[in-house]
Amino acid sequence: MPIGSTTEPRRVKAPEGGAGSFGRGRDDLPSGRGGGGDGSSFPAASDRTPPLEGYRLGMWLTLVSVAILFLALTVFYVFNGAQRKPIVMPQVLWVSTLLILLSSLTLEIARRALRRRLERPFQLWVGLTMLLGLGFLVAQLFAWQALSDAGFYVNRNFRSGYAYLFTGLHGAHLLGGLLGLVYLVWRRAESWTVLRRRVSVDMMALYWHFLGGLWLYLWALIFFWQGGQGG
Repeated sequence: MPIGSTTEPRRVKAPEGGAGSFGRGRDDLPSGRGGGGDGSSFPAASDRTPPLEGYRLGMWLTLVSVAILFLALTVFYVFNGAQRKPIVMPQVLWVSTLLILLSSLTLEIARRALRRRLERPFQLWVGLTMLLGLGFLVAQLFAWQALSDAGFYVNRNFRSGYAYLFTGLHGAHLLGGLLGLVYLVWRRAESWTVLRRRVSVDMMALYWHFLGGLWLYLWALIFFWQGGQGG
């Protein structure tokens, strides 16, 4: 360095790695693309918190909206005295309930694998989650068929009508969750930052767990509250 120079030497930026290097960087580094491009050093510890509050806010608004929708439908369900009407519970719902609970577990395992930078286990567990989610939807179709075979159509009574409505809306939201999981799996890890990917997976897991809890609520509301089973 020339005598009298006041310029401080720039610290060398840590290598980011290319494709297949997921898991070697720090949380505040991109997975493959350059960051700010200014050759700056690592951010301070306070800068390593996820700067993606919009993701979280959007997901929480989504969850609140879905909760309000089903709460409003529950109010109408009670107002119409639907719980006092007869209905049968298809036995396949035990299978679908087990599937959605298992899918919530597998997605949580996938989320934790991602936090440990284990790419292959993450992909495998998300794939298993999607298979379980598809199995849940197929089981719901069998449940509808069982209701129909027992003579409980949409217009049989309020309770059967709400059963189709509740389960159909829940299935539609779960299908949206499946599309979100497909996006997480098919988008290359190198195409977005580690933090952005992690926050996206965290928010998708939150949505999926919410749907699992919502299903338990709907299952109890429709088929267990105040009995009413039988032809």
